[in-house]
Amino acid sequence: MLASMILLGQVALLPSPVVRGHSHNDYWRKRPLAEALEAGMCSIEADVFLIDGKLKVGHDLAEATAGKTLEELYLDPLARRELVDGKLAKGWPEVILLVDVKAEGEKVFPVLEKLVKERSRVFSTDKDVRAVRVVVSGDRPVELILGSQEGWLALDGRRSDLGKKIPVRRMPMVSESWSYVGWNKNVDLPEENLIRALNFTKYVFAEGKKSRFWGVPDRPDYWSLMKRLAVDWVNTDRPGELREWELQG
Repeated sequence: MLASMILLGQVALLPSPVVRGHSHNDYWRKRPLAEALEAGMCSIEADVFLIDGKLKVGHDLAEATAGKTLEELYLDPLARRELVDGKLAKGWPEVILLVDVKAEGEKVFPVLEKLVKERSRVFSTDKDVRAVRVVVSGDRPVELILGSQEGWLALDGRRSDLGKKIPVRRMPMVSESWSYVGWNKNVDLPEENLIRALNFTKYVFAEGKKSRFWGVPDRPDYWSLMKRLAVDWVNTDRPGELREWELQG
C-alpha cells in the first residue's frame, strides 16, 4: 500500500478517496494516520484522554498515559501537509478527524479547540471548509460545541439529537451502536431489525447528515450490508482491505 503514496517534495499524492471509509481506532495501526490516508479513508478516529493538560491518545487510561499526544499523531502531521486546492489531495473531500473523548468532555473542549484553531490553515470551521473537520464523539460537551461562535469543533450526533434542527456543519454525522439494530447473527436481517436500521439512515439522510454504526462485524459481508442500508460511514479496523474491497466492487 505504501507504493500507492508517492512523495513529490513535501506533497503526498494520495490515491483516490474511499469516501465511505472510517478508520476505527486508527492509533492502533502500525503507522497511525498514514495508513488510513494511503488507503483513502476519509474519516479517521482517535480516542483521547486529558492527562496533565495534554490530549493523550489511547483506548484506556493506561494506554493513553504511556502513549503519544493528539498533536504528535494527528494534528501536527496534518498541519504540515501541503494542500491541493485546499484539500489533502487532488479530488479529495473534506476529511473527518473523529476525536472520541473518553472522559471529561467539558475540560477537553477548550484544549482541543485551541489546538485546532492554532492550525487553522488545515482545519475547517462552520463557515470555512478546509481540508479536515474535527468532530467530537464520546463524552461530548454538547452545549459547548453548539454554543461556540467560531465553530472549530463539530458534534458527532446521536439519535436523540435528530429533529433538533442542529445545522449540518455543526453536526455533520450521526452515529449509533449496531446493538440498536438488535441483530448480529448474519447479514440476513429479520424485517423488524431491517426496518430499524433503514429508519435510522433515512432520518439521518433527511437532515443532510451522514450516518455511521459502530460495533458492526468488520468483514466484507457486513460492508456490503452497510451499502445496502445506505450507511454513509463504514467502520473498519482494516482500512487497506476495505479499500481493496471497494475497488473490486
